[in-house]
Amino acid sequence: MQASELISSSLTTLHPDDDGDRALSLMNELRINHLAVVRNFFYLGILSEKEILSWSKTDEFIDEHLAELTAPSVIDSQHLYDIIQTVELNSLSIIPVLDEKKHYLGAITNRKLLYTIAKSTSVQSVGGMIVLQMKNNDYSMSEIARIIESNNTKILSSYITSIPNAQMMELTLKLDKVDITAIVKDFERFDYAITASYNKDNQEDNFSERYESLMRFLNP
Repeated sequence: MQASELISSSLTTLHPDDDGDRALSLMNELRINHLAVVRNFFYLGILSEKEILSWSKTDEFIDEHLAELTAPSVIDSQHLYDIIQTVELNSLSIIPVLDEKKHYLGAITNRKLLYTIAKSTSVQSVGGMIVLQMKNNDYSMSEIARIIESNNTKILSSYITSIPNAQMMELTLKLDKVDITAIVKDFERFDYAITASYNKDNQEDNFSERYESLMRFLNP
């Protein structure tokens, strides 16, 4: 999945001649905290709600603050995981997408990213989930997979979340079986820290309903 496939058509952009009040109004309408500033298809930077509120007056023109803007972006051919990394690194609610000549093509919202992650990580498939916490140096996917596969179970997807300032990580595993009791016990036997597990025999109908509701909300 590349950036060009994830652009949200509903997003507008700001021009240097716009003022902060217009920017705040658009952000409120779109339920985001950032908007791209563009002039003649060239991306000049990204403006946040927090920055506008720090100005002396919110009706000041963006042109007066261009030098203060940062310009995080991704290229249209970049992969989903590169996009996620850029968004997380810069704490953004949208990420601008450029072509190789740095022309602005559009932007991707966090909601679109979350929707895509959910679709690509087998969230809609019925099965158990386990969340493990460990030191970064202790992570071994081959060992984790061996424990799971020894119980005749497959990993449908996995997702790593770094824990800031702790040299720790959380690994979320989606499995192809609902009953994961034996797997949980095996992880405990090998001294893995399990922060969460989801194992309900009657979860299929409720899960499907919750998933469809989530997708309707997230899909821009």
